[in-house]
Amino acid sequence: MATDRSEKTKIVILGGGFAGLEAAFTLKGLLGSSAGITLIDRSPYHYFIPSIHEIISGKVEAQQIRIPLRTMLAPAGVDFLQEEVLALDSGGHQVSTETAVLDYDYLVLGIGAENNFFNIPGAAERAYRFRSAENAERIRRELARIMADESCAYTVMIAGGGTEGVEVAGEVVDAVEKGCGRDTLLSGRVTIELIEGQDRLLPGFPDRVRGFAGEYLMKRGVTLTTGSRIIEVRQDSVVLDGGAIRPMSLLIWTGGIQPPKLITTLSLPKDPSGWLKVNEHLQAFDDDRVYGVGDAISCYHGEEPLRIARLAYHAQDQARIAALNIANHLEGRGLASYAPKNKPQLVSLGREMGLYIEGDEFHTGAWVVSLKKGIEKQHLLAYLTKPVSGALWSKVPGSELLNRLWLQRAV
Repeated sequence: MATDRSEKTKIVILGGGFAGLEAAFTLKGLLGSSAGITLIDRSPYHYFIPSIHEIISGKVEAQQIRIPLRTMLAPAGVDFLQEEVLALDSGGHQVSTETAVLDYDYLVLGIGAENNFFNIPGAAERAYRFRSAENAERIRRELARIMADESCAYTVMIAGGGTEGVEVAGEVVDAVEKGCGRDTLLSGRVTIELIEGQDRLLPGFPDRVRGFAGEYLMKRGVTLTTGSRIIEVRQDSVVLDGGAIRPMSLLIWTGGIQPPKLITTLSLPKDPSGWLKVNEHLQAFDDDRVYGVGDAISCYHGEEPLRIARLAYHAQDQARIAALNIANHLEGRGLASYAPKNKPQLVSLGREMGLYIEGDEFHTGAWVVSLKKGIEKQHLLAYLTKPVSGALWSKVPGSELLNRLWLQRAV
């Protein structure tokens, strides 16, 4: 039976990243003026997060890859609240922030993830996080500070050899070569060391990709330490699980993520690692009014979780399905199932090399870096123009129905 919509349906979206924005715009296109949509984020900006590693080398400034959330959301008719969310009450259908308590009919959780330091002594206090543009700016400032002392040898250490780790390593090499010259790496005055617990970089990628990435970074002067894990972080060194002590001047942490604290406090089922469990319709287990999208979820089809990389395009696809299912739920229609669609993944290794990976096939070259920049510009332009085009489209008779039909065909 369809829900009574004589009053506006109240929808609250947490997170202004890829998932949150896509959910907001899709819901507005499907529901129009029948829904009051509020998006909450503690940052005033939406960032193109796949490019934040370039802040480290100075290739981009933070303001070049961000858009004010209010600038995008207001023309689309979506309310924006820049605040920290303090508590979620799924039973009472309320979200509490620093200054307000918001009631909701539907809640969309797109709040991402945070660094996991695995309770390693000293790591949270001494390592530099890498999860935001602000984190990347802090790393760049510290890197510039230590490079300025030409009389001192130093080591930049990167913990974690996944996608973020190899991209950060490439940017650190670029920054050192630009700031001090290639000779500083060749002479050993500057050491860049990448530590990965598995036997090679990029766990989960095809073997040829893993081998190429490691060989290329070593040619650029990066020291690879694989098959070892950090078990303690000291003031100017780290201790590895084999007992070795390595000096370090700057430790950048890309060694894993965990659910944000807000998810851990939510009284809904989680998977064994603490991620919010959602079903194939992206609804939280035990609450069909709460939808989860993006990094903070573990999506189950039946009793088994899907193996999904935490990537921006998956988050956007999930947001569209969640929005469609909220609209369908309101109308008493059947719900769509989410099925991940694999797309090429692009990984940069510095200014002159990138990896294009599609299944077991991969290609390399500077053109991949250019392609990534093109995607960045396309994304930012699309989100700058989407509110205006969406507002104009909403005036077309039957636009909400056409949006629904397009989404149903797309999924």
